[in-house]
Amino acid sequence: MAAQAELYREVVARVEGATRGQGVRITTVRRLALLITGLVAAKSGVVSRMASGLWEAGVSAAQVASIARRLRRSVDDEKVAAGTCYEPAVRRLIDWEGLRRRGKPAILALDESSQDDRVHLVRVSLTYWGTAIPLAWEIWPQNTPLEEGEYWRRIDAVLKRAAALLPAGLEVILTADRAFDIPPFVERVAARGWHWVIRLKAEGANRFLDHQGREHGLKELIHRHVAAPGQRWKARGRIFKGAGWVPAGIVAVWAPGAKERLVVITDLTPRWEVLGHYDRRFWIEAGFRTDKTGGWQWEASQMTDLDHHRRLLVAMAWATLLVLCLGLTHARSDLAHLADLRSSPRLTRRPPPKPQHARASLFTLGLQLARRWLARTAVPHVSWLLSHLSSTAWSRRWYRAQSRRYLFSQTVRP
Repeated sequence: MAAQAELYREVVARVEGATRGQGVRITTVRRLALLITGLVAAKSGVVSRMASGLWEAGVSAAQVASIARRLRRSVDDEKVAAGTCYEPAVRRLIDWEGLRRRGKPAILALDESSQDDRVHLVRVSLTYWGTAIPLAWEIWPQNTPLEEGEYWRRIDAVLKRAAALLPAGLEVILTADRAFDIPPFVERVAARGWHWVIRLKAEGANRFLDHQGREHGLKELIHRHVAAPGQRWKARGRIFKGAGWVPAGIVAVWAPGAKERLVVITDLTPRWEVLGHYDRRFWIEAGFRTDKTGGWQWEASQMTDLDHHRRLLVAMAWATLLVLCLGLTHARSDLAHLADLRSSPRLTRRPPPKPQHARASLFTLGLQLARRWLARTAVPHVSWLLSHLSSTAWSRRWYRAQSRRYLFSQTVRP
C-alpha cells in the first residue's frame, strides 16, 4: 500500500476496531477494507471499476489487474460475514444509547428490493436523516418460488438479527408498506415488543370492529370519512377478523393534490403524528438508491452466486455507514458555518438568500468528502458516531437553519 493511502488506512482501523473480539483475522479485515474503499473510489460494485478507482486514487501501487485479483479474493473470503464483520460496527458506530437517554424511539423500516432479475433482498434499516442505515437482511434468487413457510422463516431471521443489534429497553417502531398489512407480519413484530405502523390497502376487503362492537367494511368506512382531498379520519378498534380481531388504530388522510388516500394501521394511539412515523418509511427508498444508481451500482455488479453477493452487501453496508459518518461531519460543518453567519452578520456583506432545501443528501455530502479524502485534498476530523437518530431529514433541517438566518436578518421596523 502506498504511504499516502490515508482513507484506506482509516477504513482498516475502523473495521479492525469494530471486529475486535469477533475472531476475524487481519487478512479478512484488510480484504473487506479494500472492498469498502474500492466502492467509494469507483462509486461502483463492479470489480474492474473498483480496481481502476483504487489505482487512480493511489491506494495501491500495484497494477490494475493485480488490484482486481485482490478484490476477487476479498469477495471469495468466506470470513466476510455480516454477523462478525458488520453487525459489530452497527453497535459501535451508532449512538443507540443517546437515543434511549432522550426517550426517543428507534424508527425502523422493512422493505424488499432486488438486483434486477437475479437477487431478491429483504432488509430492515434504521431511518436516519432522510436516508436509511442497513441493519439486517436476507437474500435469495429472484423469481424463484420459496418452499412453504420459507419466506416467513427468512423474515423471522431478519427481525431476530435486527433486534439483537438494539440495546435493551429501547422503544422501537417498525414501519412497512402495504404488502405487509397482514396478520402474520403484525404478529411477528408485536411478539418482539415493537410498535408497528403499516400502510393499509385502502381498497381491500378488511373488516373493522369499532369500540362499540359494531362490524364494518373498512373500505366503506374510509370512503365515507375520507371522501375527497383535504379530509382525514382516525379511529381505534380491531381489524383482521380471521386472526381473532387484532387491536389497532386507523389513521387516514387524503392530502390535497394526492392521487389517493394514505391509510395506516398501528398499535399506537391513533394520532396524526403516526403519519410522521410512516413518512420515515420512505427513507428506506433512499437507502436502496444508495445500493443502486445513487451509490454502489449493485445492479451492474457481475457477481453470479449468492455467497459473493452476500459479501459484497456486507462491504456496501459498511461503505454506506462510513460515508454517512462523513456526511454528518460535512452537515455539522455547514450548520456551524450558517450559525456563525447568523450570529455575526458582518462576516458577509450580502443579505442572506431565501431558504432552499439542501441540494445534496447526507449520503452525497459524505461521498463528496470521502472522494476529496481519497484525492488528498481534504483530511476531515470525523467523530465516527452517528448521533441524533431522531432528527428530521437533512434537507428539512438545512431549510430550517436557513430560515432562522433569513428571518433574524430582516430589519424590524416599528
